Amino acid sequence: MNETKSTKFDKGNLAHQILVGTMAVLVDDFGYTPREMFELIEDVKKQTYFTFQEMSKEKGNANGSH
Repeated sequence: MNETKSTKFDKGNLAHQILVGTMAVLVDDFGYTPREMFELIEDVKKQTYFTFQEMSKEKGNANGSH
């Protein structure tokens, strides 16, 4: 993928579209309220942060960027 990386939401960015689409599935298909969905995302962030840091280091991105 050659999309420009951004930490600001860009509705034209495929990675951002996938993220929002996944959030919509939680609400539309699995019945989460928006609050529940965001609480889940916060918990996922807490539980996966160090795993993603390690993945980034293994790719040679010590500071987490490309």
